[in-house]
This record gives sequence, structure tokens and C-alpha cells, in this order.
Amino acid sequence: MARAAATRQEPRRRILQAALELVAGGGYEALQVRAISERAGVSSRTIYANFPSLDSLLIVAVAEQSEPLYTRATRSPPRGRTAAERVDRLISDLTQTMTANREITVALLRALLSGKRDVSQYVHGFGGVLQSMLASAIAPNGPTARDREVAELLESIWFAALIGWTSGTSADGGEIGHIMRRACGLLLPEV
Repeated sequence: MARAAATRQEPRRRILQAALELVAGGGYEALQVRAISERAGVSSRTIYANFPSLDSLLIVAVAEQSEPLYTRATRSPPRGRTAAERVDRLISDLTQTMTANREITVALLRALLSGKRDVSQYVHGFGGVLQSMLASAIAPNGPTARDREVAELLESIWFAALIGWTSGTSADGGEIGHIMRRACGLLLPEV
């Protein structure tokens, strides 16, 4: 039974990997069913049996690739004397990950912002994971309702700053860090 499940997961894994490779080399425009099916060695029917759209396929691929970062950040939040220091470390890690390959990040944001019905669950999931990571960094011993509200605001600010980076309004990820440090200064007054 476990072997059958692993066999069914193999095409899915190849599809996800093919999508990431194509997008990393050619951006969002390279995310095409024919190219994915050729690279993954599967039919287009297999792709659509696993994913309702190419946007959802890409979002799942990036999410699964990033899962170790999410797990590490929620299980073992960054160290720091203050909430602002811990959030800054987390944001630095997230920003470094997201700015490592501009093509993938631009494609991911296009997919997340596509407005397609099948993508909305991933948008909410993406935001929820980021908010959990931020709340854990703000209050490693358990966030309060206010901590979760601050995490929600910081997630929105980081997402907007990331969109700015992908659109070229800032030269590098350093601007994202600068924006987030200002936001933390306003939202996380240290006692």
C-alpha cells in the first residue's frame, strides 16, 4: 500500500520539479503544459489530474520547496533579545529566500495575484503560514491576540514590499528589510 502511494506521488513530484526548473530559467511565460509534460515525462492529463491550473501548480511547487524554512521558523523561532530583532531575522531569511531567484518570485506573485478561483485557497494559506511564522517570532512562548494582529499587518507590509521589489521599485532585498525594520519600530514598541 505504501509503495502504491509512493508510486502515485512520483509523477506529482516530477511535475512540481519540472515547473520550478522551467520558471527558474524562463519566468512565468515558461510555465506551459507541454513543456512541463515533456520535462516531467507525463501527459497533460496527468498534470490536470493533480492541479486545477498552472498557477496552483506553481504555488504548490514553491510552497513544498519552502516547507523546511516554514517548519524551522515556527518550531524554532529566530533568536533575539526583542520581538523586533527576532522578526528582523525572520524577515531577512524570508527575503533572502524570495529574492534568490527573481524569475521564480515574480512568477509566484503573478500566480498568487491571478484572481483565479482555484488559487484563493493558496493565497489564504500563504498568508496564514507567514502570519504564523511572524507571530512565533514576535512571541515565541505563545502569541496574544495583539501579537497575531501585528503579525497580520507585518505580513501584509512584507508582501507589499516584495511586490515592490519584483516590480523594480527597489534595487535589492535590502530595501525590503529597511521597510520592515521601520514597520517593526512602529508596531513592536519594546517594553
